[in-house]
Amino acid sequence: AVVSTQSTGTKTDVTLEREIENLIQTEQSEKAVSEEVVQDSTAVERKRAISEEEREEEVDLYAEHARISEEKKRKKRKKKKGIAVLSEDPTLMATGEEEEKRGITYKIMKNKGLTPHRKKEQRNPRVKHRKKFDKALKKRRSQIPDLREQGGSYGGEKSGIKSALTKSTKLR
Repeated sequence: AVVSTQSTGTKTDVTLEREIENLIQTEQSEKAVSEEVVQDSTAVERKRAISEEEREEEVDLYAEHARISEEKKRKKRKKKKGIAVLSEDPTLMATGEEEEKRGITYKIMKNKGLTPHRKKEQRNPRVKHRKKFDKALKKRRSQIPDLREQGGSYGGEKSGIKSALTKSTKLR
């Protein structure tokens, strides 16, 4: 603790009282911290004891499930071979009734049978008709040339003039 002194070197009563209060507070806080540490350590020990008990229970539970699973697998193997299975485990034969029937699948529910595979475009009518229109436009363009606006003076044929080409019919 910082001790304040007068110019003469002696401590005043007020500063001594403050030092005593500070010392008392630090002792009390140290006691509280040590008590918390003791409480925490006992709580940790209790948790460890509880967790060990829980671990033992979990191990026992796991062993029981593993035994039941093995019994089921054994029954399944024997059933495949055609051997009648009598369970030695009373927990497996507790109900005495058959297992619940499984639900139907999507394939069974739709009952489509044998259908040909179709492209994704065929499954979407909007796309199908758009592609159909594009195809028709391409056909039309090959049959009828597009009309072009004449801009400015005549500049000749765009593709050039072919002297060897004749587009006429001969008369007899």
